[in-house]
Amino acid sequence: MNIPKIDCHTHIVNQTIYGQYLSTPAADNYALVMEFLPYMTTEQLPDHSWELCDGNEKLFLCPSVDIHADIPAQLDAIGAKMRSRPGCRVVGLKIFLSYQTGRADDERMMPIYDFAMEHGLSVTFHTGYPSYHLPYENDMEGSKVKYVANVARKYPEVNFIVAHMGDPYYDESIQAMHGLPNMFTDFCGAFEPGTEVAADEEGTIEKFAHAIHQYPDSYRQVIYGTDFCPPILLFEVSKYDYTIGKIFTEDQFQDIYWNNPLRAFPKVAAYIQKKG
Repeated sequence: MNIPKIDCHTHIVNQTIYGQYLSTPAADNYALVMEFLPYMTTEQLPDHSWELCDGNEKLFLCPSVDIHADIPAQLDAIGAKMRSRPGCRVVGLKIFLSYQTGRADDERMMPIYDFAMEHGLSVTFHTGYPSYHLPYENDMEGSKVKYVANVARKYPEVNFIVAHMGDPYYDESIQAMHGLPNMFTDFCGAFEPGTEVAADEEGTIEKFAHAIHQYPDSYRQVIYGTDFCPPILLFEVSKYDYTIGKIFTEDQFQDIYWNNPLRAFPKVAAYIQKKG
């Protein structure tokens, strides 16, 4: 089946990584770029995501918010950049839970969701285990999906994406988000070399499937993402297509690759519709 695809989670944060992405089978995808937090960037991993996405019709940007810094000031800066760079299509925000200690339903986080509601943005959270190749605080409890579900109930107009399905709490995560139409998840980043998940690919896929198949309609809350970023050993693309083929029926593929992403990120849908 020749289905268009929206890769809802990448770290294509500079031209080098984008060139690597274009050499993969995902080259024709639309892709969402999750900006790194400033302290995560290095000389070997510079983040030029605003410049890269500006004017690129295939890329959409989700700026990051440092939950340890002044949140309102950061949101003001993001808003100013959005006004000064109209060619950079901002469709969401990225919060690095577990890398940073905090819960989605902490009161100090509410300005983020107010800003998202005002600008029609979706909010993506890292949940579960962090990458071993970035600095992290490893707040596994704070990143649990049940806390995001609390916020999703409070902000029904905002869509919330819990990346990585709360790894390794897959069943619990699907249970927490089921029945909330403004919550979505993915299993991007699953095949990072050196992890237990990557060491047992078939077993991991079985765990994903078990969690998702707890409810017959859970597939409507799953979106496609690869977490592509070779500098931190996230370079797999075809394995996600393989995994989708193992978990979902063929008549659900278009939902996972296209329809669900468009529902999860309304601004992506608006941009693509405007383009025609």
